Amino acid sequence: MLNGRTALIVEEEFLIALDVQRMLETLGVGQTLFARTPAEAEQLRARWPEIAIAIIEARMGDALSLQLAQSLAAARVPTVLTTSDLDVQRDFADRPDLPIVVKPVPEDALAEAVRQALAVSTPRTSDWSW
Repeated sequence: MLNGRTALIVEEEFLIALDVQRMLETLGVGQTLFARTPAEAEQLRARWPEIAIAIIEARMGDALSLQLAQSLAAARVPTVLTTSDLDVQRDFADRPDLPIVVKPVPEDALAEAVRQALAVSTPRTSDWSW
């Protein structure tokens, strides 16, 4: 599915990030970029054009993660949110351009979210708010 391309994982917990990386490798990811925070992900902006998929940890009220998701969408990088906050899942349930997987991340749910994110051709970035 991802044909040796690059993924960006933004996740504070390194062990979770490694688990997500392993799951993405089963989908064909070749290289993974890691960031613990949205600010670290912004520092990788020069590499965004090579990113096939971004997986971003999100929490309700976390404006920096939302800004990062908006910036990635504007750069046409398909994005999936992961969260342990059910409010995030509810607030974005109607957003096919921003699939959400609830932690702990099941492998089949992540695969489906990645497929969904890749299938959406034009991300909608207006009216994003938390």
